[in-house]
Amino acid sequence: MHSISLKHYIREISCLLKDYARQAKLAADDPNNGNSDYNTGYLMAYHEVIATMKNQAPFFDLTQEEINLADIEPEKDLL
Repeated sequence: MHSISLKHYIREISCLLKDYARQAKLAADDPNNGNSDYNTGYLMAYHEVIATMKNQAPFFDLTQEEINLADIEPEKDLL
């Protein structure tokens, strides 16, 4: 049961991170939305977290689908 809970936790966290990252991308792309340096830095943090999660998954025999990150490409979607 513990491993099922952990899988659900990772999938839910990944979903939240993607949502937050996509919101950060919209903010960073809008020059009229607050401090552009802050927005860019905020987006870069999400880029780094999601890229790291995707890069580390194979070392734990996890697929992108299992960690709910198959539908986001940090280099394309978050830069």
